[in-house]
Parts: sequence; structure tokens; C-alpha cells
Amino acid sequence: MLEGIRNFAIFVAVLGGLIFFHELGHFLAAVWLKVKIKEFGIGFPPRLLGTARDKTGKRRWFFGSPPADIDPNDVVYSLNWLPLGGFVRPAGEDDPNVPDGLAASPKRVRFIVLAAGPAANLLIGFIVFTIGYTLGWPVYNDTVNIAEVVSGAPADLSGLRPGDTILTINDEAVSTSNNRLTEAVRENLGVPVTLTIRRDDQTLSINVTPRTEWPPNQGPMGVTLESAWKLVEYPLPQAIGLGVNEVFYQIYETLMLPVRLTTGAIQADEVRFVSVVGLKSINDAAVDTALEINEWFPILRFIGAISVALALTNLLPLPALDGGRIMFVLIEAVRGRRVEPMREGLVHVMGLVFLLAVMVLLMINDIFNPISLR
Repeated sequence: MLEGIRNFAIFVAVLGGLIFFHELGHFLAAVWLKVKIKEFGIGFPPRLLGTARDKTGKRRWFFGSPPADIDPNDVVYSLNWLPLGGFVRPAGEDDPNVPDGLAASPKRVRFIVLAAGPAANLLIGFIVFTIGYTLGWPVYNDTVNIAEVVSGAPADLSGLRPGDTILTINDEAVSTSNNRLTEAVRENLGVPVTLTIRRDDQTLSINVTPRTEWPPNQGPMGVTLESAWKLVEYPLPQAIGLGVNEVFYQIYETLMLPVRLTTGAIQADEVRFVSVVGLKSINDAAVDTALEINEWFPILRFIGAISVALALTNLLPLPALDGGRIMFVLIEAVRGRRVEPMREGLVHVMGLVFLLAVMVLLMINDIFNPISLR
């Protein structure tokens, strides 16, 4: 029960925080470029608490709707009941007749304001990855290295030593990823096997007979292998470069996904789009892993990847998304005149309905066909 509440609270904080910073990017860009903002809210309506200046210039706090004497030209800052992110409500979002509104602004201004949200998520992803590299990021090792050898065990009697790297078993290559060493040893209990090992600069061949019975926590050969990964803490200047690389890696992998599907490099059943329900499952797995190994990187990697994914998703040229609105700005730049506002607004409304329908279908799929990450 407590674990479920904990994971839910972390998920709300993560997703809500990423959405909040996305909207903050829009807001700061709009303020910088002098686009009039009607409201900047934390969470989603209904409104719990708000503040704005009245017509005399005095700041007022209020519950629910603004009082009648609130200055209509001032920004309402609100705290809302649904604690998931935030929103920006610019003046004249779809009406170019509203002075200083978004739609009435020049193309350059609209482009920057619309792109600032995804840019903020990319920045957050970079910051999170950079923090992760400074705190400790996993470096994976595919070689099978012996960490300890139990005194008197078959491995010790055969001459294996800590620090040896096992290359093959009975001429089959082994690695931490293929797990062939463990499988071959279990298949040959009581039967001699030949290990090819690397010790310093030498390659040696050693015969070991895995025992059929062994003490608890020792295994047939009596060796402890190094972990497939280790944490490396990087100095800040190097972590900054690695954080940039990680953001570009996430972008590259996302953009290459359609190409790999088309070429058959990956199969369609290996790809799955998830809703907020699926993201919750991934969040829970990351939190549980972080607590299990007492390290931050599983959570930080999840936050960074989701932040970059949120930026790329919003840049898709789909109606109602930032990318869809940017697409209309680019069409206007090419045509030399804007699409009729009512028609553009209708496209965005239809796009929003479509996106909500897709999200509902994804949620249903995630509920009845849960993601398994354990």
C-alpha cells in the first residue's frame, strides 16, 4: 500500500514537473517577447487559488474566479486542483485581432514561443542527464571477469585467479549478455570443461570440473563474477559533454525508429506506444530498481528520457500540438499569408479530439495488456 502511494507520488511529481517546465518555457518566451498572457497556472483547473493585480495596482489573492476589480491586462497566476503540470493561456491564441496576443504577433515571435516549450524539456533532459553522470552512471562490461575464487573450490584447484577474464568455455564464446558460461557449466556438472582465459597479457587454457554439489552461495565452480556494469562518477565538465551526447542519442534513437521498422531491423511487435498508464509502470520499475541498488541513475535516466520524448512528441506536426501550430506558422511563411484563423482553429480542435481518442485507446491497451518490466 505504502509502496504504491510512494510510486504514485513520485510519478505525479516527475510527469507534472516535466509538463510544468514545458509550460514555463512557453511562458518565459512570451514574457520576453512581450506577448500578452492571461493566465499561468500550476496544475490544471478547476482553480483553487489565484493572484493578480487589481485596477489600482494592488496584488490580490482570491479563491476560484477572479474578482470583478482585477485588472484584465494583468497575468493571473493560479494554483489548480489537478496537480499534474501546468498551463499557459495567452491572449488571442487563435484570434489575430487581439492586440499583443499570440496570433497577432509576428511569425518569428510565434515560432519562438511555440518552440520554447519543447526546448525547455530538452534543457531539462540535459540537466538531468548531467546530474546523473556526476552522481554515477552505469558503464556496461560485456566481458566475464572473475572477482573472487573460493579457496579449495574446483576453480581454485584448477588455477583460476581473481582478475582472470573468461573468453570461451568448450570453444564457445561467453559474455555477460549471452549468459553462456552459466548455462554450459550447469550442463556439465561433474564433467571437465575447458576454459580459455586472459590473464594480464597471456591467453591460457584451463580445465575445470564443475562439482555436482556445493555449499550455499558458491556455485559449481566456486567463483564470483564481476557485475555486468559498474558506476562511474564523472567530473562536471565531462558530465556536461556526456549529458549533451545523451540528449542527442535519445533524439537519434527516436528518429531512427521509423527507419528501423521500415527496413525490418526491428519488428512491429517489438515497438509499443504507451499512455500515462504505461509510463506509470515504467516509473514504478525505475523507482524500485533505484531503491534496490541504492543508486539514483534509474530514476534520473527515466526522467531524462521522458523529458526528451515529451519535447519530440510536442514537435510532431500534428494539430493541437506545438509542432502542429509551428507547421501553420511555416505554411504562412511560405505562402506569404496566414491560414484563415477559424479554419486553423477548427483543425486544432479536430486534432485534439483525435489525440484524445488515441490516448484513450492506448490507456485501454496498457490497462488490459500491462507492460511487464520485471
